[in-house]
Amino acid sequence: LYLSSSRAMLLRLGTARAFAPLLGRHRDIAPAAAALLITCNDNSKPKLSTPSMPPPTTFLSALRYFSSTSTSTSEEHGHGGDVSTDVGSGSTNGPINEDTNGMYLNYSMLYYDSVAFLVSNQLGIPIFLAKQDETTPSQVAQEFNLSVRAASAILVTLCRQGIVDVSTDSSESVDDIAYKLTSSAMKFLADQNNEAYFSPFADTLTEHYISPESLLECARPEEKKDIMSEHLERGDEDVNEGDDDGGVNARHFMRHMNAQSYSCAKAFPHASGLAATEEPATLLDVGGGSAVYGIEACKSNQFVNGIVFELPKVKPITEEYVEEAGLSERISVHAGDFFADPFPGPVEAVLFSNILHDWPDETNIDLMRKAYECLAPGGRILISELLLADDIKSSSVSSTCMNVIMLPFTKGRQYRPKELFTRLQNLGFSDPHVVHLVDDYDLVVATKQA
Repeated sequence: LYLSSSRAMLLRLGTARAFAPLLGRHRDIAPAAAALLITCNDNSKPKLSTPSMPPPTTFLSALRYFSSTSTSTSEEHGHGGDVSTDVGSGSTNGPINEDTNGMYLNYSMLYYDSVAFLVSNQLGIPIFLAKQDETTPSQVAQEFNLSVRAASAILVTLCRQGIVDVSTDSSESVDDIAYKLTSSAMKFLADQNNEAYFSPFADTLTEHYISPESLLECARPEEKKDIMSEHLERGDEDVNEGDDDGGVNARHFMRHMNAQSYSCAKAFPHASGLAATEEPATLLDVGGGSAVYGIEACKSNQFVNGIVFELPKVKPITEEYVEEAGLSERISVHAGDFFADPFPGPVEAVLFSNILHDWPDETNIDLMRKAYECLAPGGRILISELLLADDIKSSSVSSTCMNVIMLPFTKGRQYRPKELFTRLQNLGFSDPHVVHLVDDYDLVVATKQA
C-alpha cells in the first residue's frame, strides 16, 4: 500500500526525476523526499497522473455497491466462443521487462492488492474461513453482505498471497472455486488467542489509512504530531467509549507492536547469542512495550534476566505481558523517559527494537550514547531494524515501504548498516556488524570495549 501510494504521490507531483531537485532547493523536505525517492529508486519518467484512491472503507462500499453488475463474456471482448487455453499457468511473475510499461502498471495496482488483504482482515474473513472445511465465494458473500463477484475477487487475491489454497477447483467459473485457509493464515490471522495473532498490526494500517494526498501532507516540512506519539501519550484512563478515534491508546499500540515483533522475538535469543550464554546476563530493552523480546530471551536461557525501560503510562501494560508469561521475578519494568533519564545499568546487552527508525538522527545518537554508558565493559548494543541496503538499489521492499510508513507514524527513517556503523564507532563501540534475524529483519551488533 505504501509502495503504491509513494509512486502515485510522485506521479501527482510530476516525475521522480523532477522531484529530485527539491532535495537541493528545499532542505526542510529532504528526509521525506529521500524516503520517497528510495522507494521509487529508478530513473523512470512516468507521465500519467493516477486517479484518487479510495480508503479501505470506501473500497468495501464499492464491493457491495456493484453487487448486481454482471461479468463480461468472452464474446463481448471479441474472443467469440473459441478461447485458447494454451497459456501455461497464466502467471506474470518473473523478471521485469524494461522495454514495457508492466512495472509501472504493477506499481499502480499494488495498492488494491494490499487493500483487499486489509479489508478481508477487517471483516474477519480468515476467522470465518477457519470454521469451515472449505468455503466458496457465495458463502463469503452471504456472510459479509458482499456480491459474489467481490467475494471471489478477494479470495482470488488471498489465494495468490498464500492466505488461502484452492480446495475444490472449478472449470466452469472462478466464482465457483472452494477455498480453505492455509496453516500459516490459521495461526497468524484466524486464532485470536494465539500469541502469534497478527491482525492488530494490519488493523492499525487500516485505521490509519494513508492516501497519496495524505502522504503528501505529512511529507511537508511543517511539524506535525505523529501517530505513534498520539497513541503512547494516552493511557487506559484517557480512553472513553465512543471516542471518534476508536479508543486508540498505548495499549492499542502495544498490541500492534507485539503482533509485528512476534517472529523477530522468536529468532532473537539465538541471533543475539543470549540463548547460548553460560554467564548471568541482563538485557535492557529500551522502549520494549510488550516485553516480547525479553520474554523470549528469558525463556531461552535460565541465565538471562530482563529490564524493560518504558513510559510511566505504559509500565502497567508491560507488566501485564510479563506476568502473563510467568516471568515477573526475572523481568522488571523501569518507568522513565528515555529522552531525559539515564538508562538503568550496568547491563550486558541493550536492545533497540524498531526504536531508532522512530526518531531524528540526533536523538538516536544520544540514545546510543546512553546505551554505551549503561553497558558493562564487553557489553553489546543490539539494534533490530528493517535495514536499507548499503547500495540502496538492493533494499528489500519491506524496508523501503517501512521507510515511507515512518512519515506519518513517527519522526524518523530507516538506516543503512554503514550509517549505523559510523555512528556506533564514533561513540566508542567496536566491531559493528550485521547478524540476520528473520525475514527482512537484521540485528546490528557492536561491543563496548573492555
